[in-house]
Amino acid sequence: MKKQLFFPVCTAVIAAALASGCGTKDVLNSMRPSEAAAETSENTEAEEETISEDDAEEAESELYNAYIDVNNVMVDRFSDVISSYFRYVDFQEEFVPLQDDYWCLSNISTFYEHMDDANELAQQKTDKTSLDNAYLELYPVMRDLAEALDEVYDYTDMKSYLDDDYAKGKELHARIWSDYASYETLADTFINELSVVADQKRDENLERLKEEGYEATYAFTKLITTGQEIQTAIYEQEIDDSQITSLNIEALQLLYDQYVEEVQTCLNYLADTNIMEEEGYPTHSAYYSSFERNIRESKTALTDLFQRVRDQKGFESYELNSAFAADGSIENFFDTLSNIIDDYNRLINY
Repeated sequence: MKKQLFFPVCTAVIAAALASGCGTKDVLNSMRPSEAAAETSENTEAEEETISEDDAEEAESELYNAYIDVNNVMVDRFSDVISSYFRYVDFQEEFVPLQDDYWCLSNISTFYEHMDDANELAQQKTDKTSLDNAYLELYPVMRDLAEALDEVYDYTDMKSYLDDDYAKGKELHARIWSDYASYETLADTFINELSVVADQKRDENLERLKEEGYEATYAFTKLITTGQEIQTAIYEQEIDDSQITSLNIEALQLLYDQYVEEVQTCLNYLADTNIMEEEGYPTHSAYYSSFERNIRESKTALTDLFQRVRDQKGFESYELNSAFAADGSIENFFDTLSNIIDDYNRLINY
């Protein structure tokens, strides 16, 4: 379950999360066209037109960020919730608990807020893009699936299935099975559409960062981009941790070397608090230390992964089924990269 949904979605969302925070708040503000437009306006009509354009751009940016918020939950907590359900219930149309006691995780409350915000903003648009249409089609299915899974959480947390002999469990499973069948395809379409937009924004932001002289932020962005490319390359080999010894690391070697070099570049910038403070980073924040630590750990995780493949050392079943990613696993590297992005986004919005 998780392997089917998580790997391709994770790659797209990392690109999106990165694009939503291409630099510090200062550089983002310096990129706003509204300020320059207001200064150069020479008549009221031009000013009104500029304001209208700026309002539209601001609304589009707000919607894009809402999509990012939704996706960050989709590939993280929501993916875990879905996986947890099918860990206890057989993945088939008929309701068959794999154990007498069954259970699933609950969604975070902000997921519903993010979904509803994105839906409301998308509905307000007159000229909808393919990305908007993809989300509007996904929204009702995804929301109902989330609600059904939360009902399972409440139902199983109180062991109510012992009171009604799994009657409600069967009803909820029929709903979950139907929703998930649609969700998997619709989510993939939405992620693909968002990925295209995110890649465009990322490339634009990289150029702007170079032009504005934000060298450290540029380095962080490049590091995450390379990490994303490694993720994509692994996904395209259709390899997961259960088949890790079959991973073609020779095909990844150039990206590995590039990533290692970029890690050191980022660490050098992080060690220079003067440069970091000039670019607007809160060097005394706990996120700052966490960001540096996770960058280091990502390099270790990637090196361990390559070494495990060289040693042809696969994983035992208990390691694959553990709640924690094993050393040298694909999942462990993906987790550290996700942590880097989380810290990065927190830092630029601090």
